[in-house]
This record gives sequence, C-alpha cells and structure tokens, in this order.
Amino acid sequence: MPHRPDRPTATAPRDPDAVRHAAATVLDPADADAVAALAAHSAGTLATVLTHASVRRFTADPVPDDVLAALEAALVRGPTSSALHSYTHVVVRDAERRRRLATLAGDQRWIAEAPLLVVGCADLRRARTIAHAQGYRYTAHDLRMLVSATADLTIGLQNASLVAQSLGYGTVLLGGVLNGALEIASELGLPERIVPLVGLSVGRPADDRWPAPRPRLPLPLLVHHEQWSLTADEEQALLAAHDAETRAQGTYEGRRIPWAAMGRGGTDPVAVGDYGVLEHVGRKQGRATWAPQGAKVDVDLPALGLKVHGTGDVDPT
Repeated sequence: MPHRPDRPTATAPRDPDAVRHAAATVLDPADADAVAALAAHSAGTLATVLTHASVRRFTADPVPDDVLAALEAALVRGPTSSALHSYTHVVVRDAERRRRLATLAGDQRWIAEAPLLVVGCADLRRARTIAHAQGYRYTAHDLRMLVSATADLTIGLQNASLVAQSLGYGTVLLGGVLNGALEIASELGLPERIVPLVGLSVGRPADDRWPAPRPRLPLPLLVHHEQWSLTADEEQALLAAHDAETRAQGTYEGRRIPWAAMGRGGTDPVAVGDYGVLEHVGRKQGRATWAPQGAKVDVDLPALGLKVHGTGDVDPT
C-alpha cells in the first residue's frame, strides 16, 4: 500500500518554522526569514525532481538576494562526508568575470549569459590546515579525499539546482569547469589545494521556455535490486531498444559530436536520423579532443597542490 501519513509532523519540510530553523543554521536571521517566506511559494520536491531539465538560454534578469540566500543555504545544507565540508563554492555575479570564466570553461555561452554562476571547488586545504594547527601530521590520501570532496560539492550543487527550479529559475551543471581548473583558480584567486571541478549557471529561462525532460536509459540498466540482475544479452537488448527510440525522436541530433572531432577524416558516416544514444556516447568518449583535456587535468591538479597517489604518505609540510 502507498504510504500516506495521517497528518504532517511538527517538523514536516513545508513547516515554515522548521524551514526557518534550518535556514538559520547557515544564514543570518534576516536571510533565514526571507528563505522561509520563499519556501511557501516553492514547488514540491517530487515534482521539481521529476521535471528537472537543463536550461541553456537565460534572460539577463538578476537573481534576487532572497533567492541567492536560498541557493547558498542549499549549497551547504546537504550531507558531508565525515563532517569535513571538503568543498568551497564561489558565487559569481559580475558579468565581465562570468565572460572570462565562460571562455576558460570551453566557450560555454550559457555561463556568460546566465546572471549567476556558482563554481564548486574541492577544498583539500581546510582540513590539512586544521590538522596542522592541531599539531598532527596530515596523512589523508588525496585521491580518496578528492572523491569525497567531489561527492560533497556535487550534492550541494544539485540541491541548489533543485531549489532554483522550485522557485522558477533554470540551471545547468557545468562539467567544463574542470578543463580550465588552473586558469579558473587563478581568476577566482583560489589558494593552493582548492580546485574548481563543477559549475552551476542560474537564471530565468529565456522566453519562459522550459525544456522538456530528456529521456533516460531504461530503469533496469540504472537500478538493480539486491544484486546485479542483467545478463549481457539483456543489457544489450535494452540499450538497442533505447537507441532506436532516441534515433526515432532525434533526441541527440542537436547535440551531435562533429565527425571532425573524432580525428578520422572523411565525411560523417552516420546520416541524420541515425544518430542515437549509442553513437552519441561512443563519440563523447572516443573523440580525439579528450586527449589534450585529459592531459591538461593531469597537469592542473598537481599544479593546484593535489597529489592523487601515495596512500598513507605523510605531508612533509
């Protein structure tokens, strides 16, 4: 039977007092009051999650201060591994800085066009500084810490994205931030061991046009119960059926990876109408342009003070 609670509890998420109390754990009283007032007008969680879609065209209308306060609270109210808060977010409103960051992140125009940008950074500086201040050696494994920090900051960005959408603002997550990590860190004046990894653009959708949610892979491919439950043949059949559906709907034609990016020469062998999810994923992962981006990341992380090997090594500083 579906679960239908008889009555809301005193701490139900829509309770204004509960929202105000939670907001006040991270915001000043005035901002907490403003966020609690906004919550009464926000869309429900389930509807927001299920109708989420990335927005890449924005109006220039600024994001109001109360909405920004709600986003900031969402960025830091998510779970954090071992209470380390191994992340730092940088909010950018300045138009010129956003334009420079858009270039550094791969010429993504929606970074420049959106009135608000959040740059999510793995922060492996704070915990080391605290450990040293307490008189301890720093022996944490940076690779494990980087994975933990990435999870923490991504949770925060997704929370902020859903809050924004619940209030009528569109968002798009920005993986290209990692490709320009070293230059973006310089632009933002970040100390060593704070590494930009993922961004979030926020703003009102242009022309009030909300994209329809894109299709997802069939649920049996993405969610298993108890143990892995698919044979190789079943997996391939599900992928083939989904590929046929995306080709028929033209889901990925507007996102086609140019044939020139594959470094193979000649003309594109895949006709219009035959470009589905399998071809898109294959090109996305096999394009020649991944090589210099990957090599750049290999250089950027050490340059920003991260060592991603050496479990148990003692930090000499």
